[in-house]
Amino acid sequence: MSGALLANIGLIVLLFYSLIQFTLTARAIEDDRRLRERRLGRLEEELGHVTAAANDAKATAEGSAREVATLEEALAVLRTTRAEAEAKLRELQSAPRRRITVPDKAVLVHGRLWEVTVGQAGTEGDVATRPYLFGATTDRDARFRAEQRFPTGLGFRVQKVERFRRG
Repeated sequence: MSGALLANIGLIVLLFYSLIQFTLTARAIEDDRRLRERRLGRLEEELGHVTAAANDAKATAEGSAREVATLEEALAVLRTTRAEAEAKLRELQSAPRRRITVPDKAVLVHGRLWEVTVGQAGTEGDVATRPYLFGATTDRDARFRAEQRFPTGLGFRVQKVERFRRG
């Protein structure tokens, strides 16, 4: 019996050893599962942060796209306004200018300037007028100076005397 008893004791020891191995393996598997769950929780948390950042970036990009569209519309309006202003400037620059002649620059030292329109009768009855700038204290003085400069005997006639306005 001693051989059978030893065989039974060996089987019992083998059974306990197998139970201990099974317990240790089950514990290792359970620890690995917990570690995997912790890592998975961290990854899900990071995924949430990344998703929130991506949503913020998307909202910012959409807002920027709206701003860019608004700025492009404003730029188009400014371009059309500029084109209209340049066309008007070209039109004004091509228009004939009214030239004012200064017959005597020495008399411009007077306090006031007067624009005197002098006409001269042409051969066909039409009157050619030109504006002149005279320095005088009053409109009567300006008319007198113009009549001295352009005598009526030569066909000149003072048509209008008014204060000179710059611009």
